[in-house]
Amino acid sequence: MRQFIMRKRYLPLWCFFVFFSAFSASPGGAAAPEDPPHKSAILIEAETGQVLKAHRPDAQHIPASIVKMMLMLLVAEGVERGAISLNDEVTTSPEASRMGGSQVFLKHDERFPLSALFKALSISSANDAAFAIAEHLAGTSEGMASLMNQRARELGMKNTHYESVHGLPPDPGKKPDYTTAYDTALLGREIVKHPLILKQTRIWRDTFRGGKFILYNTNRTLLRTFNGMDGIKTGYFKEAGFNICATAVRDGMRLIAVVLGSPRSKQRTRETRKLLLEGFRLYRKMKLFTALEKKDRSLSVEGGEKKIVRVIPARGVAVVVKRLRAPGITTHLRVPLPVKAPVKKGDRLGEIEARLGKKVLAKVDLLAAEDVPEMGWLQWLMFWNR
Repeated sequence: MRQFIMRKRYLPLWCFFVFFSAFSASPGGAAAPEDPPHKSAILIEAETGQVLKAHRPDAQHIPASIVKMMLMLLVAEGVERGAISLNDEVTTSPEASRMGGSQVFLKHDERFPLSALFKALSISSANDAAFAIAEHLAGTSEGMASLMNQRARELGMKNTHYESVHGLPPDPGKKPDYTTAYDTALLGREIVKHPLILKQTRIWRDTFRGGKFILYNTNRTLLRTFNGMDGIKTGYFKEAGFNICATAVRDGMRLIAVVLGSPRSKQRTRETRKLLLEGFRLYRKMKLFTALEKKDRSLSVEGGEKKIVRVIPARGVAVVVKRLRAPGITTHLRVPLPVKAPVKKGDRLGEIEARLGKKVLAKVDLLAAEDVPEMGWLQWLMFWNR
């Protein structure tokens, strides 16, 4: 009886504990996972574009100064094709001189070479430099925004639209810029193809106005502390939160991490570092079919002056796989036999594929590396009389 009374006494407390546990647990009995300290994020490998990790990568978000990445790309592309020169003289308009936020305090009618303003844009995210460059390249900021949107469409950035060239908060009645983590990663993939941009974005401190003005990179914390980091761009204002598109290269593998909408700068840095470290730790980039290019591999030929033909893959292929699974990759030739003469150098004779278990990782054409003429009638006669 005493034991029964004791159990009855503690019954309300036990019921409360059961109810609280059920309320705080997610369906299936597991504790509900905490939301990450950002609105969206993605990690990709730059050469292949392979997505290694993602959280709401297609959710539209205000990019803030990440908008300037597209302006940087258009400058680099214009310089490389000879349409503009870094020695071009850029004159500051009244509107450019009135830009707020991060700036180098350009004055109306001041003149600087494009190289100096591009440095201010790329390193310290100067809004006045961005506006002056945009007017120099396209005549107006609206014209440059139109060119930026056109280039975004060409890159497959389906959920991006630029209203500005700098990413500042829109004026009353105006629409904000928007993009996604995935689209920003696509833009990052294109940017890392241009050494002109990375030459600037890897610098954490420089000068302007002949050394009188110090430029500090808005990404300087990661640039100074993360091995292999060399870009690209941060962005912030209150409604957008703290954003970043960062890239680093280690052991021949370049990763791009995008984090959008972090509530604090330190959280943005921490999440970016976490994504990149996880990518470098877990994954490895492999160049497939390169060994086949160096070694002689041949196939039998019927009716040719030679009995064999050397073959090579049409190209090498890069794939990204988890390090522990990399030793399990195998290559397989798929060739319709027999191969009959005549064979010309460059003829497609089949294909070669790489597999990880049953999954096909890559597939390329197998090409003839040499000519094999058809056997002549005299050779046929000698062949059959042997």
